[in-house]
Amino acid sequence: MSHPLAPHTVQRLAYVRYLYREGIEQSRQPAPLCSRAITSFHDAVENYLGIVTQHLRIDVNKAPEFIAYWALIKEKFELPKKDSMKRLNDARVALKHNGTFPSKHQIEQAHQTLDDFFATVTPKVFGVDFDSIDMVDLLTQPEVVRLVREARTHADIGDYPMAMAGLVLAFDALLDHYARGENPVASESPFKFGASLYFMDEPRIDGAGAHTNTRLKKLSDFATSAQRALQAISLGIDYPSLARFRIIAPPVYGHGDGSHRFVNLNSVQALTAEDYDWASHFVIESALRASRADEIRGIQERQFTQNWNPHEPFGERSWTGPVDPAPEPEFSAFDEV
Repeated sequence: MSHPLAPHTVQRLAYVRYLYREGIEQSRQPAPLCSRAITSFHDAVENYLGIVTQHLRIDVNKAPEFIAYWALIKEKFELPKKDSMKRLNDARVALKHNGTFPSKHQIEQAHQTLDDFFATVTPKVFGVDFDSIDMVDLLTQPEVVRLVREARTHADIGDYPMAMAGLVLAFDALLDHYARGENPVASESPFKFGASLYFMDEPRIDGAGAHTNTRLKKLSDFATSAQRALQAISLGIDYPSLARFRIIAPPVYGHGDGSHRFVNLNSVQALTAEDYDWASHFVIESALRASRADEIRGIQERQFTQNWNPHEPFGERSWTGPVDPAPEPEFSAFDEV
């Protein structure tokens, strides 16, 4: 039934899973904000059905109506959940065109329908489990990709504290990626917000110094927190979600020997698969949002390359105000035209 998955198909399936996860997050918001989940769920299924038709090599002149996919695909594969998907489509139409908010029950019912639908259809059509589709393939930051994948190896064996530590390192790598850029000596990144503060900076404010320089200690603590918050916000990362991530994930500290360690508190040992799943989605979503800054850093680094070490000093130009309009030619009635 299934054909080998092309890289583009994997990316499209990863996008479907991203939309589905977006819908789940939206479904947890208070009413009426949770209504947006219906649209995300519908978008996820509609994208998915388009991938199914292409993967099964079903000729389609133009995208059919939503429910028409079931009849279109039937000759190659019997799609389940038609009645449930019709209810999802009706809820989406009612919300989009009539302003009718879905109930919490409708949203949860749609969530359960999609969960069963993707879990049933994906292995039979694409030959892989839906949960194994890697949204990391959508990311553009190499170090983040590496750390998220390493974190997943720990989650796969049930070591969620270690998996969460890997996600913390991945998120920190994301912020550092845009603070430094590919060329660290290029122009100062607009996503950096000053040099990082270290406990060895003078004057020292740790230990006994914390008692004699209390104001400086408070300002330093604020500067460190504000710097990281500004980095995240400037990249379009959702701050309340970041706050939740920082609360549930253990702080990971780097040491002089190159190791990274965290304290294995009771709350850390109690981390669950659901905690990891949420945190992984948060890091991936943050990296996707932050990728909008790729173009900005690319422009900066191209400019740096263009302007670096010129053979002759650059000249200066002075602002002259508006350009004087050219005088209009004067014509005589006796001139030939």
